[in-house]
Amino acid sequence: MTIEYGMKDGVLLWVRSPFDGTVTYFNDIHRKPHAFRHLTRPQHLAATPPPLAPRELQVEMERVRNTCVFCPGNEAMTMEEVMRVTYGEIYDSTSVPSGFHADDWAIRVVRNIIPRVPEECTGGKNESYVIIEDGRHFLPDATGLSDLMWSGALPAQHCYHVFRVAAEVVRRSMTNTTVKSVLIRKHQGRESGASQPHIHIQAIGADRIFPDVERDLEVTAQHPDIWQESVDLMRELGFHIEEGDGIASHWSPFGKFGRHFAVISLQDWQPLPDIPDTRLRLFAQYTHRLLRALGTAPYDLEIHHGEGIPLHLHLNGRRYVYANIGGTLNSPADVAENVVPPTRDIVRLLARQMAEEEQSWQC
Repeated sequence: MTIEYGMKDGVLLWVRSPFDGTVTYFNDIHRKPHAFRHLTRPQHLAATPPPLAPRELQVEMERVRNTCVFCPGNEAMTMEEVMRVTYGEIYDSTSVPSGFHADDWAIRVVRNIIPRVPEECTGGKNESYVIIEDGRHFLPDATGLSDLMWSGALPAQHCYHVFRVAAEVVRRSMTNTTVKSVLIRKHQGRESGASQPHIHIQAIGADRIFPDVERDLEVTAQHPDIWQESVDLMRELGFHIEEGDGIASHWSPFGKFGRHFAVISLQDWQPLPDIPDTRLRLFAQYTHRLLRALGTAPYDLEIHHGEGIPLHLHLNGRRYVYANIGGTLNSPADVAENVVPPTRDIVRLLARQMAEEEQSWQC
């Protein structure tokens, strides 16, 4: 299968997704004149609130933690616990985060209070889960209430354990014979629809294969080489961020938003629980470096897996202007120029900085 795209003078003008048929056009969307510029917020509303004094900040941070259902000490506010991982299982005794002990939970799994798929569809059992990625609500060096812990700020070995827990949740969900598919998804930031600022991931079991995954399976069954072809094309167009170990990460025009990234493991075509541990660690490391590079920007993320498709991750950024009209996606003409090289450079820098760390930790 040949991916359809058009170029002029060496510049990509459009490309059609082989998975859903969406055509992405590259134009000067950022340079269009906007009649909304006069509708700016009044100065008094746009002003940044004054910083809190250190003591006042500590009081407010404690108040937030006391009311957050995902913070340690508030376990009774959630649904029943399914599993947990302690800090001692992730870190050695000298690197447990300040304020915590080795036997405190670092990752906790609870059932979602509102099933994303009705219980009636999954044998009368709630198969929607929340994976709380860390006990910390704020960054260790927070200077304001907006300095929240974020996934990329976690160490690489912590990120791996989050993926390992997600795989175990998938395994447990699939013991329910009515569950046919489990989707791992994440929101970061209010702009992406996240309802809780405390970092977490959702695992959603359903009685049917999720539509996007089903389409992945259908296209792959007809064109088994489509994933390798996609990786090769992104490399040719200069969209690659990093590649190695049979895994590629790149900016991709095949997403639902203009700022879309993908991490694809071309060697792992199994359901998430069946991925060998060494491969899952590598996939987590590539994902972790991408998350570190993207920083605190809002995004949504999905992991697609299953027998018949390679393990892969979609990450849709929510910061850039885009327009999705009638099955076409308009993205800025310079989106790759503005997004990919800086991200790629940051990822490569992070890769060098974290290489020693990633080789040293034992899980």
